[in-house]
Amino acid sequence: MKRFTQGLLFSSLLALSVGATAISGAATAKADDNYYGYTALATSVVTVRDTGAQIYNAYGIPTGKYLPMNSRWQTNLENTLYDGSYYGIGADEYVKASDVRYEMKAGFSGYGVQSPGNYDGVVVTSDYGAALYDAAGSPIGKNLPDGSIWKIDQINNVASGTYYRVGLGEYVSATDVRLYEAGFFKAISGVVTTGPGNPTPLYDVNGQLITDRALAPNTKWYTDEFSSTGGTGYLRVATDEYVVAADVYETLK
Repeated sequence: MKRFTQGLLFSSLLALSVGATAISGAATAKADDNYYGYTALATSVVTVRDTGAQIYNAYGIPTGKYLPMNSRWQTNLENTLYDGSYYGIGADEYVKASDVRYEMKAGFSGYGVQSPGNYDGVVVTSDYGAALYDAAGSPIGKNLPDGSIWKIDQINNVASGTYYRVGLGEYVSATDVRLYEAGFFKAISGVVTTGPGNPTPLYDVNGQLITDRALAPNTKWYTDEFSSTGGTGYLRVATDEYVVAADVYETLK
């Protein structure tokens, strides 16, 4: 296995004014054991297996609708729940990874295996760490610690779900990790001002939406870093908290 190390950021909040706003009713990734979060995918296709595929909502609850076997559907979103990965195929409509064959638009090499594309690694998000599996999805008796970051070189989709290869014959389940996309980082010094109206969303270092808080409208925040992940520019306003550059007004010193 090859571990991907990443420098940890400072821990103090960088606010110039009090403005963090809780989002009412939003679920945090670790507060709800059934919900882990979304990962944006390159435009891809899922093909329903011979058994057909039930459609679920974002929380894994059956909707009572089904997709016919061998039908093909476009997806660009992976939803990771406690029982595995789901792929978005419509507004609040998802299919289980185990019910479909996943193909990236580029890099697909057949039999459910494809290159990781722009993704560089995974971050272990499970409180209990991440079990390791072989290429068939069977446990091999090893584990990765919670919070650790690992390089990947392959995405493997088998009947039990989606797995990422972190070493020779060693895979982690998408249930236990979040994809990490390597990006560009640059130290800066400046102030960002949020716009009027709705709160400004916050994201973590991997570009994942932080669901339980946001920045209040018309507030100023110190920023010390610009990063680009997946073609989107981010400005850091606190430890592992970023805003999309296009969502704020930036003044560099």
